[in-house]
Amino acid sequence: MLQARKILAAALCLGLAACSSEKNTQPGLGKIALAMAQARLKKGDVETAGAAKKAPQVTREQMQALGRPVVFVSIPRFGTGVATVELAKNGPFRTFMGADQATVTLHGGIVTATRGLLVDLIAQDLSVNPKTLFQGSFPKTYTKTQRHLTGESTLATFEYKCAMAPLEQDEILEIFGKTHTVRQFAELCRRDGRAFQNNYWVERANSVVWKSNQSISKEVGHLTLQRVVR
Repeated sequence: MLQARKILAAALCLGLAACSSEKNTQPGLGKIALAMAQARLKKGDVETAGAAKKAPQVTREQMQALGRPVVFVSIPRFGTGVATVELAKNGPFRTFMGADQATVTLHGGIVTATRGLLVDLIAQDLSVNPKTLFQGSFPKTYTKTQRHLTGESTLATFEYKCAMAPLEQDEILEIFGKTHTVRQFAELCRRDGRAFQNNYWVERANSVVWKSNQSISKEVGHLTLQRVVR
């Protein structure tokens, strides 16, 4: 994971440098990459999901009995977890709702919106198609735009520069008693004043995201999503 972070941080800063409007006043790209890689690896500098605080009290059999696609959604920061059932489909977008009536909308396994959380992700857009995010050559660089409602109920837009790369080897992932062969992808995103890391466990043959840790907002932190029933 440390090596993956170094690769991502270097790729991320190279992308930032390429977008800079400064003229011949910045150090070489190699020095920028090294400096940003070191900065990103400082303890506490990059927000991560952390570990879940308690095990879920629901079984795979109970979720399969619902008869619809199910994603188990946890918020590690708050120690909560709920089985969410597919509520609606709109083209490539799939919306899931739990018993608490909070919803999460996914596009190719990537969160595009939430409703009912402490601070929601009103909308999230990527400069690349989520369906191709885990395909092709790596490290991959792109932008991610998040929109949140502020305390004054105004819509604030934040743009992040992101980089993604896979770990070197496949691994076996267990989700509620069922195993999947996946490759883990690490994603680093940053803007001035904030940086976070997301992780995705993806079946390479069909790009199904079986598990992910995805940052929603600074206040909520990450959601952990586990696909139980397709």
